Amino acid sequence: MKLSIREKKVLYAFACPNHHNTVTRLKWLTALTVDPQAKHRMLELARKMETEMEESWYTGFYHQLRAEMDEYYHAKHRLRLVKENTDYEEDLYDEAV
Repeated sequence: MKLSIREKKVLYAFACPNHHNTVTRLKWLTALTVDPQAKHRMLELARKMETEMEESWYTGFYHQLRAEMDEYYHAKHRLRLVKENTDYEEDLYDEAV
């Protein structure tokens, strides 16, 4: 099953180790969502999790997703720190002129 980064972020925030409870949460989130486009995306994700994901391998998928997204957020944080603490853009411009 392929997931976009947007879908992974939603699952990182709202999924739990239990497949049935995750699907139920996603359906409740769909019902609470006001924006029609967001509602459509949430419903697609809920259906994808319900039909394409088997309960037997959901636990492994959940832990893999958590590890992947933890690393994603750590890398994003490190990148932000590097950008804040370096002046590489100004140096490159001076050398080019």
